[in-house]
Amino acid sequence: MPYANVGPVAVPEELSDEQVLFLTDVLPTSYWGATNANVKIGDTVVVLGCGPVGLMAQKWAAYLGAGRIIAVDYIDYRLKHAKKHNDVETLNFEDYDNVGEYIKEITNGGADVVIDCVGMDGKMSGIERIETLLKLQGGSKSALEIATQAVRKGGIVSIVGVYGARYNNFPLGDFFARNITLKMGQCPAHSYIHPILELIKAGKIDPTDIITHKLPLDKGEYAYEIFDAKKDGCIKVILKP
Repeated sequence: MPYANVGPVAVPEELSDEQVLFLTDVLPTSYWGATNANVKIGDTVVVLGCGPVGLMAQKWAAYLGAGRIIAVDYIDYRLKHAKKHNDVETLNFEDYDNVGEYIKEITNGGADVVIDCVGMDGKMSGIERIETLLKLQGGSKSALEIATQAVRKGGIVSIVGVYGARYNNFPLGDFFARNITLKMGQCPAHSYIHPILELIKAGKIDPTDIITHKLPLDKGEYAYEIFDAKKDGCIKVILKP
């Protein structure tokens, strides 16, 4: 096995598979998104997206001391999950003509930090759909457009959602004009595994509430279907042989 002396991590016997499973991706990515944004005690933090990474980013923002956390999505069951398990404010962006401007209003000038956990899979406009099909666009940039308006002057936007190729009408000028710091990239996941593992062992973070379905391995196709299509209240599926 290549790099067997580097990649694998021994799991303490006292921890369940569910507690440590997300150390491979969701936990490091969400933690990095919050720490890379320099979330500080008392900060107002907006998290775009209430999928697995977004939900965990909300937990990490709270762990780091954020005073106010606002979760944004358009799928009601994910917003309800965020409110129930993470005790955050929630906004369905489809309820607003411009949710970014609304956030700016209710936060008196914008959030200190916006964490984009959506990426190119955000809800696309009709033009973006056409451009993406023609390979002229790398996917949606709707989350970034919300971020330009929701973040305060001099604030930080941390991008952990994956983006594709190049983007037409990228709102660079909006960020530039308001002195926004953009921080982004692929999380160096392995370097965060041991610190997060210690927090799980100490009971300071619990990732298990994002698990909504436990299915046998032979239901794998169905699991992918409900996750991709956002059916049956699905947030995260684990397959158990």
